[in-house]
Amino acid sequence: MNIAARRGPRGQKEPNLVSKAIRQSAKGEECTINLPGCNHDTTTTVFCHMRYFTWAGMGQKPPDILGFYACSNCHAEQERGNAGFDDLLRALGKTLLRLLAKGLITVKR
Repeated sequence: MNIAARRGPRGQKEPNLVSKAIRQSAKGEECTINLPGCNHDTTTTVFCHMRYFTWAGMGQKPPDILGFYACSNCHAEQERGNAGFDDLLRALGKTLLRLLAKGLITVKR
């Protein structure tokens, strides 16, 4: 969904999807992007937001479902632009499945 589609009344931007539970769920998780140099240290894992397309502007974070679990090394590499699209897609998929298993996101049947 683009920014224009998320506009509320009178063109005001709707509040972003923020989930403290999703952000905190990264604690103790294994890195899902596993870039070269991954430290595999679950104590450094954070929820890493994907800032692509029109998902977020400068100084903003995209919705919390658009991210993945990353160790400190992989998070730094991703922010330097050293993650390929296939790496990001794989990490997003793995993380979404973990969030679903934890009950932090749901899918209507």
